[in-house]
Amino acid sequence: MLLNVITAQAKENDAEMTIANSQVRLLQSEIVKQEYQLLIKTPAGYGKTDKTYPVIYFLDAQWDFPLMVSTYGQSYYDGFIPEAILVGIQWGGENPDPNVLRVRDFTPSHMSGVPNSGGAGKFLQFIKQELIPFMGNEYRTNNNRVLMGSSYGGLFTLYTLFNEPSLFNGYIPTSSASAWDNNLIYSYAKAFAEKKLTHPIRLYSAIGEFDVLMPVFDDLSAFFVKQNFKELSFKFERIAGLGHASLKSAGNTWGLHYVFAKPKLALSNAQLLQFVGQYRGTKSDDLVNVLIEKGQLQLQISDKKHLLFASTTRNFYQEGEFQQASFDSITKPQKMIIENFFSVETFLLVE
Repeated sequence: MLLNVITAQAKENDAEMTIANSQVRLLQSEIVKQEYQLLIKTPAGYGKTDKTYPVIYFLDAQWDFPLMVSTYGQSYYDGFIPEAILVGIQWGGENPDPNVLRVRDFTPSHMSGVPNSGGAGKFLQFIKQELIPFMGNEYRTNNNRVLMGSSYGGLFTLYTLFNEPSLFNGYIPTSSASAWDNNLIYSYAKAFAEKKLTHPIRLYSAIGEFDVLMPVFDDLSAFFVKQNFKELSFKFERIAGLGHASLKSAGNTWGLHYVFAKPKLALSNAQLLQFVGQYRGTKSDDLVNVLIEKGQLQLQISDKKHLLFASTTRNFYQEGEFQQASFDSITKPQKMIIENFFSVETFLLVE
């Protein structure tokens, strides 16, 4: 009887777990004739300013939405990637079977013995003509977009790169099923090699060392190395100790770091000297020293030094920790804005 009472009380206290700043939106595709569920995660400060955000689109959200929210949060906290909107794509409708529907939507050709396969062309048009415009109308997005998927989703990510390269700025296919239909993906890859890209693209592809797809991964990597791709930066990486599915967490993390990698400009000593000095916070009254050490700018906050890299001639960041500094030499005294994960503050040069 006591056990029954405790169980009843536990059920009364049960609460459904939710992910903050996330929502489910339904989008009916007239192209695919399919309802899709969009699992969307907006940044914590979304809507408080007129800021627009990059969008990270990823496939198989029915499995990977919590993983992607966690991966994004960890990498953003450490300053590797910017604030972004996450859009996970899964299937709606009555009793959808993702194992069937992902074969339909992610494969570029029909294969006998694989029912429902070959719908990647229509799914790509859904993304281009329906999904991306929907996000642009409903959310504060900008044109910086990333697509990522694993296994069949990796195959579709490559298919999109080769057929609609200008649609995204970054592509992250992991554990890609590139051997589909006797390596059909190469026919698209060869046509892609002849295309003139309209903007720089970054591609990151990874596979676990125990994945049976390793040979086709190596072949595709060798194909990219042989090409003289302009406006395309790429990295193919084997990750030790992982298999086909367990690769996702590490592959997605390294992929996001690669496609969002900040530049490291080599500024002259004269360019750096204009920022050197002691600055006082306008809110906290704290003092921060800006120094040059071994040809790089440093922030000295209390007894801690932060080594900075230049992303532009006036904007600097610390690698591996969310710490950014930007300078405005037009104002007198010179202004420095320091942003970290917890705050943004303006500092003025002490003259």
